[in-house]
Amino acid sequence: MAYWELNPNKDIKEVAKLAADLTKSGKFPLKGTKMIGWYNTPSIPNWGVTIYEADNEETVFNGLLVWTKAMPDMFSCFKVSPALTAEKSIPLAL
Repeated sequence: MAYWELNPNKDIKEVAKLAADLTKSGKFPLKGTKMIGWYNTPSIPNWGVTIYEADNEETVFNGLLVWTKAMPDMFSCFKVSPALTAEKSIPLAL
């Protein structure tokens, strides 16, 4: 799962155009990635989460690089972490 915040100094229309271009061209999501969810909020700064399954760590790393190479400083925050559903994680904690 990735949590991200967009740089508030970036034009949201430019970010949206980039997102449309990357998805239309097939550059995002990356091969080796199964997109489960991609959500953003109307908050300022705009933030969201991307939930996906990836074949390996390199795929996760390259997923971020696709965006940052296309638009440097696009994110003011980007955090990636493995995640489990609550149904799976609660028994582990007990």
